Amino acid sequence: MSVRDFYKQKITVARVYGIPVRIDYRWFVVFALSVWLIASNLHTSPLEIGTMHLPPVARFTAWMLGVITTAGLFLSVFGHELSHALMARAEGIEIEEIILHPFGGLARLRSQPESPGAEFRIAIAGPAASFVFAVLAFVGAWFGVYQTAVTVFFLVGSGNLLLAIFNLFPGYPLDGGRVLRALLWRRTGDIVQATRMAGICGVLVAGTLITFGIYMAVAPSFHAYFMGLWSVLVGLFLLDAAVSVVRQSQSPRTAIVSDAMSPPFALEPDLLVSRFIDEVLPLHRQTAFTVASNRRLHGIISLQDLKSLPRESWRVKRARDVMRPIAPQMFVTQTTTLRHARELMQTNGVGSLAIVDQKGDLIGFLQSGTLRARKKRR
Repeated sequence: MSVRDFYKQKITVARVYGIPVRIDYRWFVVFALSVWLIASNLHTSPLEIGTMHLPPVARFTAWMLGVITTAGLFLSVFGHELSHALMARAEGIEIEEIILHPFGGLARLRSQPESPGAEFRIAIAGPAASFVFAVLAFVGAWFGVYQTAVTVFFLVGSGNLLLAIFNLFPGYPLDGGRVLRALLWRRTGDIVQATRMAGICGVLVAGTLITFGIYMAVAPSFHAYFMGLWSVLVGLFLLDAAVSVVRQSQSPRTAIVSDAMSPPFALEPDLLVSRFIDEVLPLHRQTAFTVASNRRLHGIISLQDLKSLPRESWRVKRARDVMRPIAPQMFVTQTTTLRHARELMQTNGVGSLAIVDQKGDLIGFLQSGTLRARKKRR
């Protein structure tokens, strides 16, 4: 495994309201860097907060404040993304995961909003939460008694305020870009055109960040090398995402799961493994099968899993005993993009997906082999 692949790996750190929360290893580097920057500044430079003057603090105190402040900032980023996720769930959209990465966070939705109003509410929920966090932190700083507590509250409040304002820049994939897309979608009735226009605005925002970052790094009046470099990195990150969005919107209609799924063939949970192997498998050459009853999905059986099952157990074990229980990475809705479905099938361990409707009823099935065949026909 290369160093690059290692740092792209993600680890699950929690589940909040049933939503997996994951971080990639690059996050630890940024966390440590943030702690070092805050601690270095508090140890070497005085801090002016309104009428309060905080002189440089001892090295140990500075590092403790750096850790606490950085943790508060990243918890705020998580709260920002959780707000997106909970609003999406209120709109009837399932949440795949929340990811914390070096440039912020991402609430990954299993499908796109079905209306401009839903898109707007989901997009605005994050900045609204950040504004609330900022107000609460500033109130804490105002009423704080200890200077160190005031410092932490002030820095966390400032960070949240900047996060909210920055995310409202009108360029996709920022929240402001999604708000813009919702407004354009409502006005034109065409989500593809709205996405393209929001993506172009995202390219402009990214270009501005890159240009400003270079200027900060080289201008004699700034000499803010680190902030300039960070602005350039964020700009490049946004530019890559915005250009990808524009390209996708200019291509033919984005393929979705309903374009490639097959009708569902489901096994009953009580079906004996022996009957499945003798009667079902010869007629259906698949590597995985859904297990369902009355269209309600129970799990997925993988032939790879059955290879480890002793032959003498075939006449005893039933489908429900050997299936993989249903999990978020095992199913999608019919409006999910094929690109996202392909990513899930590469990582869920069964190479296939059950397709369900908004009620949770099984309506289709998708295998990675089907997508490969479809791509070859093209």
